[in-house]
Amino acid sequence: MTTQLDGRWHPGIGDPNATGWITVAAYATAMVLCYLCQRQALRGPHRHFWLGMMLTMAALGVNKQLDLQTWFTEVGRDLALQYGWYAHRRMVQALFIAAMVVAGLGLIAWLSRRLKDLDIYARRAAYGIVVLGVFVLVRASSFHHVDMLLGMRWNNIAVNALLELGGIGAIVHSAWGRWRSLPPKR
Repeated sequence: MTTQLDGRWHPGIGDPNATGWITVAAYATAMVLCYLCQRQALRGPHRHFWLGMMLTMAALGVNKQLDLQTWFTEVGRDLALQYGWYAHRRMVQALFIAAMVVAGLGLIAWLSRRLKDLDIYARRAAYGIVVLGVFVLVRASSFHHVDMLLGMRWNNIAVNALLELGGIGAIVHSAWGRWRSLPPKR
């Protein structure tokens, strides 16, 4: 996030540190592997699935450095002030986080049924994208206690980096396994 004297979000590099760039590189790696999987898939649901994963990884990588969730948070704060419910923002934030967790669990259940015809690699990658999606949305809620939890460190690595890189890692691992398991496309 780039901020000016007004303290507002402005376009710019959001995480200009080693962890930020490693995360962007992980998104790029996942995107390339998803691209390779969709190219290798002959047709049908696997090709569409991996294409969707590739586009999602590209979008999340761009978001990582533009810090669009900060913009989303600012818009929410502005709306809360404009419509007079800012004083109740903690309840709204808690409900938002609870809704995201429930939606994530529901999405996993739905994906389990919807993707049953896809191989184990695609299903694992889908679970990884759900973890990432819930993480990004919960992070965007900017709930102080959640921010404190995500900012905690484990072995000198921030919990938020572990969660984000863990979700990306699940996708990379799944795409790599899928790509390596398929015979070369002729």
